[in-house]
Amino acid sequence: MTTNLYLASSLMREPGVIVGPIAKLLGLIVNVLFNVVYGFTQANSLGITIILFTVFVRLLMIPIAYNQQKSMFVMRKIQPEIQKIQDKYKGMFNDPDVQRRMSMETQRVYRDHNYNMFSGCLPLLIQMPIFFGLYYVMRHPFAYIETINTIYNSLSDGILGCIQSGNKQALELFTTVCTKLRIDEGTEVTTSMFNYILNAVEPEDVKSFVSYVGSADISSLYEQKTVIESFLGLNLTETPTLALSKNLILPILSGFTTWLSSWLMSRKNQPTDPAMKSQQNIMNITMPLLMAWFTTSVPAGLGVYWITGNIFMIFQQLILNKHFELKEARESANGKEGKKK
Repeated sequence: MTTNLYLASSLMREPGVIVGPIAKLLGLIVNVLFNVVYGFTQANSLGITIILFTVFVRLLMIPIAYNQQKSMFVMRKIQPEIQKIQDKYKGMFNDPDVQRRMSMETQRVYRDHNYNMFSGCLPLLIQMPIFFGLYYVMRHPFAYIETINTIYNSLSDGILGCIQSGNKQALELFTTVCTKLRIDEGTEVTTSMFNYILNAVEPEDVKSFVSYVGSADISSLYEQKTVIESFLGLNLTETPTLALSKNLILPILSGFTTWLSSWLMSRKNQPTDPAMKSQQNIMNITMPLLMAWFTTSVPAGLGVYWITGNIFMIFQQLILNKHFELKEARESANGKEGKKK
């Protein structure tokens, strides 16, 4: 009983009561998109599905992104008024009464210009549940995508059949794998459990299992699995880690695209307050590094999602920046004409 509980809590860990429903919903969407992609091509199908899913999510978030960018341009517009308030009370910031008056005057400026100081947090608040839900979908795609589940089930049945038939090599490898995963001897390993084992072990071990079975059908299923889960030479179910390999391209791109997106968003909205400016510069450096490190500890598919989302945001910001710059120029021109009259 203890062993089965351990297996369930490690290899077959459920997302939980909060993230679980989100992962299930995202899994349904990913499954539909995968079926469409798979109808056209098997190669890179999981990677293409992730890209399409990311674009789908980002398109839904365009109204929120628009309001976020709008708020940033409003902040740039009211920055001189905020600076006047700060200059007015310069040297008196430690006085609680002064702090209260500053806060009231600042809030009045925000209210007069319909500025919401929390608008920049909303995209991140929406993104985080999606990110954590998608983590489980990418960690165990066979549990959410029907086609991949069918392939895994058939592979597991074939390999378990080989082990149960007394194949010495397969049995020895199975014992080694179970030891690595801390699965106690005597545990009943079902097809469903072995799916998680296949997903957790090294690719070389899976390849060895397939060779020990020696079946053309099993070899074909293994090739299907490899072709589906691979994207530009990377296995999307594996974790890149910090080891020197081609997988490091994902953390590097994740960090770079995060930095570029942050830079494009903040370059038009540099605060005049030195302390706030310093904080913004620190965030523009630490956030990319944090995301690069984070990408080394999650399935590669999640890295593709984050990079695709950043690239979408970069183009989105370029377009929105141009839109608001033109709008600002028109408003400025109209204001000058009004003064002349």
